Amino acid sequence: MKKYISICLFILYTTVGYAQSVWQGDLQSVDTSGYYNIELDQYAIAHSKDIELTDIRVLDKDNKEVPYFLRSVSPVQEIARFKSYDLKNNSIRDSLNVIVVDNNKKENIKRFYIVVKAADVNKYATVRGSDDLKNWYIVKQKTSISNLSYNQSDSEEILVLDFPSGNYTYYEITLESNQGSPLDIIKVGKIENSSIYAQFTKINLGRFISEEKEDKKTYLRFPEQQEVYRVNKLEFKVNSSAYYLRHVSVIDTISGKRIGFDLSSKSDNSFFVNNFPLGKHTVITIENNNNPPLTIDSIRVYGLNRYLCAYLEQGKEYCINIGVKNMALPKYDIEHFQADIPVDLPILKVSNLHGIPDEEVITPKRELSLIERPVFLWGVIIVIGLFLTFICVKMLKEMKKKK
Repeated sequence: MKKYISICLFILYTTVGYAQSVWQGDLQSVDTSGYYNIELDQYAIAHSKDIELTDIRVLDKDNKEVPYFLRSVSPVQEIARFKSYDLKNNSIRDSLNVIVVDNNKKENIKRFYIVVKAADVNKYATVRGSDDLKNWYIVKQKTSISNLSYNQSDSEEILVLDFPSGNYTYYEITLESNQGSPLDIIKVGKIENSSIYAQFTKINLGRFISEEKEDKKTYLRFPEQQEVYRVNKLEFKVNSSAYYLRHVSVIDTISGKRIGFDLSSKSDNSFFVNNFPLGKHTVITIENNNNPPLTIDSIRVYGLNRYLCAYLEQGKEYCINIGVKNMALPKYDIEHFQADIPVDLPILKVSNLHGIPDEEVITPKRELSLIERPVFLWGVIIVIGLFLTFICVKMLKEMKKKK
């Protein structure tokens, strides 16, 4: 009898749950008609029920869909914001390229993007810093540098040179190749606002609890987390003076998804993952074997912000719905013109994101299917209610017979 009741309750729960709420947020008004990037922060992304974010709609106050496309999170999108530094010198000396970058604004710099004519050679760089062009100090010893994996044209490539952060007034870059010939340097610069795309944003999951069990494993959980975030990077800070190498499994107990990697004293313990769901139902397991448990000081997780690009009109009010049920991937004309729309656009943020009852959801008007109509839903609820009543009456009669 309990079995029947459990089945009925499950059906009732899933039927009523079908009309669950979605999340709706407001978009700030725009002063000028044009294309805008709409930022989806981690909290907004967490409320999408689809990994491809197909259940998002941008609507105006007349309940009409606003076409959009999802911006790529690839960092090459930022090349449109390339800004060149002033060069005090760009010369060739003994088959070496010697470049002096003028940083008179005393900016903190830790990376140079160097645009050169394409050359199929190994490239090396040395960096020095100075405040007076007389006394030079080493910043980066000779090191191999690589491409950005993106070319502005077929004949050019972009080299990425990282070094310790500093604010020298002048930086001297010495480039050389393994062929003993100089490179053709076009410009040296930075990518402004590189934090917009493909930037990892920290997600606050609250405190985590650690528990060691008899199976020689450590279990980590985030009991306070109410949302399920999509994580793209994890960082573990381990407190250990001794060498260690432990296998880690991260399991989402709801979906069954699992990823694995190794914590090691020889690495920085940073790991990249692909939109892994992480919340209070996630369990992180560290296999200790016969070793003492590791002390985990912190676990940091990061996600990628995403952006919708849409044409918005001055003076109109807009909202965004997230988690809209039964929504397929939208097909808009704007998708065919992504290459013609600049990447460097004003950014709008979603505000007042809140859950709303299903009947208040602003969605594009369409004919409801049979199972979505209130008559059908109420009919199912009434039938289940009658069935439960029948079961209860039968149980009472059986109880009386036993007495």
